[in-house]
Amino acid sequence: MNKLKEISALVPRSLIEIDKNFNLEVNKEGFCSLSIFMEEGFVSNIQPIASNSSTPNQILFPRFVEPHAHFDKAFSWVDFPNLKSNYENALAVNLEEHLTRTSEKIINRAEESINLAIKNGYRAIRSHIDIYSSQDEDIWSKLFNLKKKYANILTLQFVGLAPLEFWNTSKGRLLAEKLSSKEFILGGVVVPPFKKRYLNNLLSNMLLIAENHNLEIDLHIDESSSEPAAGIKVLLKVLDNLEIKIPITCSHLSSILSLEEKEILKIGKKISDKKIRVVALPLTNFWLLNRNNKNTSLNRNVAPIKQFQRCFVDVSIGSDNVQDPWYAFGNFDPIYLMSLALPMLQLNPWERLSLSALMSAPSRLMNLPWDGVITKGCPADFVVLEAKIWADIFSSNVKRKVFINGKVYK
Repeated sequence: MNKLKEISALVPRSLIEIDKNFNLEVNKEGFCSLSIFMEEGFVSNIQPIASNSSTPNQILFPRFVEPHAHFDKAFSWVDFPNLKSNYENALAVNLEEHLTRTSEKIINRAEESINLAIKNGYRAIRSHIDIYSSQDEDIWSKLFNLKKKYANILTLQFVGLAPLEFWNTSKGRLLAEKLSSKEFILGGVVVPPFKKRYLNNLLSNMLLIAENHNLEIDLHIDESSSEPAAGIKVLLKVLDNLEIKIPITCSHLSSILSLEEKEILKIGKKISDKKIRVVALPLTNFWLLNRNNKNTSLNRNVAPIKQFQRCFVDVSIGSDNVQDPWYAFGNFDPIYLMSLALPMLQLNPWERLSLSALMSAPSRLMNLPWDGVITKGCPADFVVLEAKIWADIFSSNVKRKVFINGKVYK
């Protein structure tokens, strides 16, 4: 029989669901002092710590969820640096890297990414995998074997990221059919300039293929500084003409922020009505877009998180690229993402909607059985930090312990 274990920690109030009879005391930064009891890999009980007791010297979060990653190109910066650090050169260098890419390299990069992610506190990751002409077709079976290998400690989802034209070919339709039983996700890129009628046809075809095979869609869309919202406007028009019920995610949507507030909210309402989920990716967008090598630009593009949340759009915040031509930094660390993204985006960590974008929304995006809210009966899967206030998390190389099924991961 497993021995009952206890963790005393500060936990954000918005991440707790507890018996209504308890009168939780919440401090000025939104934390509650709790004793969390674990048994057989699950939370067996939660008890408030009395205010006259000493404050715990650690902060507890659920293990994190990464809604948007790129395993296949991770850590390729060393050999393929984008020293111009702009979007156009990132794309060019990425195409050069494709010429050297092998299944072995992809799997090695994926395993390095996965092991770092688990160690740093992730419990689920959605990774996009480029589809290109010289690709080894066996890569998908190898990736899904990797998914099985780590299934007990990390949930993995894979998105086939291809030009939209690919899904209109016999090869694309065959791949969608072949992988339909593997929880495969169709991915594509929608970035201006484009011809609206042509894009309309490509998106319609992709949506119908996905609907036919009951597959999700995850689009890189409007990752640009020009023609604001051009892609999402076409997508919304297509959806008005099709009866599509499959889940759709739109990643980036950076250029929308260049619009007037009224139009942003109008688009946000339409996105909400269509139940489209959004992933904001501030690190890569701030790094690449609107770059001016002669002047410092204050005009940065990222999905309008607060406006979308006001429209009841479910917005997640993701890391995107790690040490590749698109973003030179990062290491699959949720604390790194949190400590950069929240100040960048002026999101208060003590507010529910801010933490929702980092915790609950990514869980819903990936349709995970646990949304990350800590309650009796939930998994004992935690990241416990040596900290007492938010500044400890954001201002230092904070020490952590990762609990998986109630046991410290080593």
